[in-house]
Amino acid sequence: MIPPERGRAQQENSLLRIEAHTGLRLRPFFWCLAIALGALQVWAHRNEMNPDGISYIELGWAAARSGLHQIVNAYWSPLYPFLLSLVFRYFHPSPQWEFTATHLLNFVVYLLSLAAFELFLDELLIARQAAEDLSQKSISVESRTLRVWGYVFFLWASYFWLGPAWVTPDLCVSVIVFFAMAVLLWKRRSGDKWTTFAVLGGLLGLGYLAKAAMFPLSFVFLFSAFYVRRRAGASLPGTTLGTLLAAGVFAAFALPFAMSLSSQKGRPTFGDSARINYVEYVDAGPKWVHWQGKPEGTGTPLHPTRRVFSDPDIYEFSSAMPASYAPWYDPSYWYDGVQPHFLWRGQSLALWRAANVYLKIFSKSGALWVVLIVVLWLLHRKMLAQSDSVPGEWLILLPLVAPPAMYALVHVEFRFIAPFGLMLLVWALTKLRVAAGAQPLLLKRSLRVLTLAPVLAMVWPVAHDVGEVIANRPYEHWEVAVGLHEMGIPSGTEAGSIGSGSGAYWAHLAGVKIIAEIPEKDQTSFLAADPARKEEALHKFSELGAKAVVMKNSSAAQSMDGWQEVGETRYYVWRPAGH
Repeated sequence: MIPPERGRAQQENSLLRIEAHTGLRLRPFFWCLAIALGALQVWAHRNEMNPDGISYIELGWAAARSGLHQIVNAYWSPLYPFLLSLVFRYFHPSPQWEFTATHLLNFVVYLLSLAAFELFLDELLIARQAAEDLSQKSISVESRTLRVWGYVFFLWASYFWLGPAWVTPDLCVSVIVFFAMAVLLWKRRSGDKWTTFAVLGGLLGLGYLAKAAMFPLSFVFLFSAFYVRRRAGASLPGTTLGTLLAAGVFAAFALPFAMSLSSQKGRPTFGDSARINYVEYVDAGPKWVHWQGKPEGTGTPLHPTRRVFSDPDIYEFSSAMPASYAPWYDPSYWYDGVQPHFLWRGQSLALWRAANVYLKIFSKSGALWVVLIVVLWLLHRKMLAQSDSVPGEWLILLPLVAPPAMYALVHVEFRFIAPFGLMLLVWALTKLRVAAGAQPLLLKRSLRVLTLAPVLAMVWPVAHDVGEVIANRPYEHWEVAVGLHEMGIPSGTEAGSIGSGSGAYWAHLAGVKIIAEIPEKDQTSFLAADPARKEEALHKFSELGAKAVVMKNSSAAQSMDGWQEVGETRYYVWRPAGH
């Protein structure tokens, strides 16, 4: 007679072989497809940038030139700029190719995320097979079909939720949480192996270094790891020691950085992004830059940007930071002294906005609505059935539902919850079972629709990217940078900006340092002012040390004396007499 433990092990090994065989047949095709689509995205968007990306790039350059202490920043997490610093240190991209080099790094991380997701999918399918109840009057959807759905929805999510075009650390977080969830699933069927606890702790530590939001979420993962092993019948002492080992490894990664931040700020902190975002999105503080202590109750600024002119407002922020736009290089410095506080109205509005974002996330491209409608129709026709929940299954899902709940309290974006939403979606699909007596042809066609919906949704963005590659349009911010140099404005020049300084990517590419600005919300006031007031505002920039003022508004600039067009762009520059 075969002992139960040995029989279970033989069953799991058999399932592993079956799943590996199924995966090997599909893997080459989908990997080639993922590489092709990812490369297309990267090349089509190689010049695109976002304000966060500029900060990460400049932190990466600072680390490459001056050392890793430069990435100790209470707002931006260190892992992504560290990776960028390696790219800059060893490949030395010129300013013209800097954004492309950054997107190529994203492409590598994107492929790592596919590998991590594939491992999660393998473990999910093995767990599903191991929990099969053959006495039920239904059978599971074929593993091959589920695997196709997993790959297809991964590619779909890379276009509509989070892909390599975004210059943020969120792809790094995806890699880490995919691996972490795979480890949790594996722990359900493995023994109390110390290595798996250590690996989980290391992944969670890297997660915190990738994004501060992973610090509190790491404790949710540790909680799930503990109870998953207890549910699997592991001993309490072994599970407790293993969880403590995971927590210790996590602390080994997290504590040095958290202590550096705390020393820098003079108070305990693991990052200031949450407190700043809470003031901005719940307490109705000014978003992103130029907090001056308003509204009442949000604290007293220790060293804010200086408002030196009004109607229109001009803010000055010269600093020693190695940044093209200092207010966004380290927002935690300019927001030092901020004090978040609870407001029922603000919290309710934040939750309402989050609900709207989640609806938009679900509705993006319409593919998920098609999936939902088809599944509901099949359930109504009794061709599909939902499998029963496994006892303790919610413990595995807890790390997937906790992030959307946490972000809903303050601010949600697609990229924040993309990996968690994708895993929840795939988990829900694995719960579907084919009911006995279902019409084979109709069922087969319906299941194909679940695959075709995301595939058809991707046709337009893929075609758009192909069009962008063929068009090969010049990048305006690079043209502005070149034009400024040709006009005698060299790297290192201190300048003013009329409009959003955080979106002035030309400043980074030209090596120009913005030291004062009229924010975008006050640009209308500047344009509506009389000529004398405009002249007074421009000369205020000169008094602050700006050797040039740049504005993107051709009709306004052409109607005023002293403005010069920068090349053939929509940007104009004004320079004081003698410059």
